[in-house]
Amino acid sequence: MAYFVPCIDETGVRLPTYADRLEDLLAAYRSIFGADAVLDESTPDYQLLSVFARALDDTSALVLQDYNSRNPDYAAGRSLDLLASLFGLSRRTLQSGTETDASLRLRIRAARAALACASRDSLEAALRSLPYVSDVSVAVNETDQASADGIPPHALACVVYGGRPADIARTIFDKKAPGIATWGSASDDVPDARDRPHTVFFSRPDSWLVTVVIRIRPLEGYDPSVQEAMRTAVAEFIQGLGIGRPLVVSELYGVCYGAVPASRMRTFMIGDILTSTSRGAHGDVYPCAWNERLTARPDTVSFETLS
Repeated sequence: MAYFVPCIDETGVRLPTYADRLEDLLAAYRSIFGADAVLDESTPDYQLLSVFARALDDTSALVLQDYNSRNPDYAAGRSLDLLASLFGLSRRTLQSGTETDASLRLRIRAARAALACASRDSLEAALRSLPYVSDVSVAVNETDQASADGIPPHALACVVYGGRPADIARTIFDKKAPGIATWGSASDDVPDARDRPHTVFFSRPDSWLVTVVIRIRPLEGYDPSVQEAMRTAVAEFIQGLGIGRPLVVSELYGVCYGAVPASRMRTFMIGDILTSTSRGAHGDVYPCAWNERLTARPDTVSFETLS
């Protein structure tokens, strides 16, 4: 490709390559000193022009980084922090250290979605941003008939874990499209701009406490203290599944082994993992309805030793 003037057009920022710049510098040199000037990699003038081309290319790289840093998908470090501040966000300090760029990008995307209206994503993001809300699920029935879950036609059903009812109802009212009904087992009244009350319905998830029994076969060098790490990891995994997500029991094997240091992974074998709630036991997949959530605590995870 021949050299062209750097620009920003409808496709974004456009910059010539290093080879384009070098070729342009060589052409300018020959126009000054004559077409017969000897220029190859062994000549000092060619090498000097290469240095100039590389310096210009480095500048182009900096321009491209600056251009991309305006987008949260590409920004990193301090640039990402500056973008986050535009959405009222700041990088969190966690017990394990500082929040990663990837985690901060996810929160920026959620904040961006919350600025919109009349979309499922914007409503869910707005509800998640409310104080004391830890989980949200939004189901929409766009058909003319009730859904299999019982949601009426042209209605949305928000399931919110935590948060104040007044905040939840106001957010749903402000974000949903006009004419769309709300549905659920809980409700709160929201006044409109003319102080007319509107009843907004939503639901709280039914929680099912999962009991887990991990059957372990000890091998040489086994240390029972690894059980605590597995107990915590399993409880956190189930607790983090979210509203409406079933538990695939086979995933718990990876959770258990992943919680143990590599040096101890060969000191035991997991023979079986059993799960149950007050509804009964399940072997492969523990179901979870759209308005339910599975929970667990470290004290609901126990161990059995296999001989």
